[in-house]
Amino acid sequence: MLRGFSIWTGKPRRKASLLNASIPWIVAGQVFLHVSIAHAWDPLLREQPDVSIGNEALSAGDHTAAIEAYDRAAAALPGHPGVALNRGLTLLKAGDLSAAKQAFLSATEAEDDERLRADAYYNLGLAFYHEGDAAAETGDHARSQEHFRDAIDAFRRALRARPGTPNATWNLALTLRRLREEQDQQEQQDQQEQQDQQEQQDQQEQQDQQEQQDQQEQQDQQGQQDQQDQQDQQNQQDEQDQREQASEATTDSETLPPQVRRTLDALEDQEENLARARARARAARENRRVLQDW
Repeated sequence: MLRGFSIWTGKPRRKASLLNASIPWIVAGQVFLHVSIAHAWDPLLREQPDVSIGNEALSAGDHTAAIEAYDRAAAALPGHPGVALNRGLTLLKAGDLSAAKQAFLSATEAEDDERLRADAYYNLGLAFYHEGDAAAETGDHARSQEHFRDAIDAFRRALRARPGTPNATWNLALTLRRLREEQDQQEQQDQQEQQDQQEQQDQQEQQDQQEQQDQQEQQDQQGQQDQQDQQDQQNQQDEQDQREQASEATTDSETLPPQVRRTLDALEDQEENLARARARARAARENRRVLQDW
């Protein structure tokens, strides 16, 4: 069960009444953060009515009415750290952590009351702790560490203002543990990101190599195709040249004058007759050799 926190009542030399409150989101590993006990900042001649109204509204869980009452009290008592502390407690209960921190920082200016300053720093530590816990839930380990460090600083200031406070000592140890956990989580996250980045880089390099290899193969195939095309063109050209030469030879023969053609034909006939005569002579010689051998 959470311990109650006390609020500043605005009454002279009277102990503030206890307000039982639970803050269910301040739980970490079955360990509860405790809410501070605030004391009167300085004696007044009479009770401040808006402070009483704000205290009653806060007790009833009406945060809006409590804030409005504390705002009126702050207007009547400008800069009063007790009003700022009560206002910060209400904002903390309402979940407005940023505004609560500002109120607690104002309350830390209570130079003449170390106990009130201790309470202000203590509750400031709670607000920072909530922010760190929320950041950790979203996986933002860097921001959570920042908030936990601020919480640790606030709890330490609370202990310097009021040494030996059990709640501040407990919550300081708890926050230090959470900070170490977040540091470990951050380290693991960084390692995972580096690993993912290296894997992406390796995949990109493999893809680039495959693309280069495919491009080279395409270039080689294109080169072979170009060579084949050139060879085919050369063969076609050679065939065309041969046909043209044959056609020119035929044309030249047909265009000779008749007398020249007759002369050429006679020469061809003489060559044929000469070849036949040589063949007969060779045959006759071979026949004589056979008769002599016989």
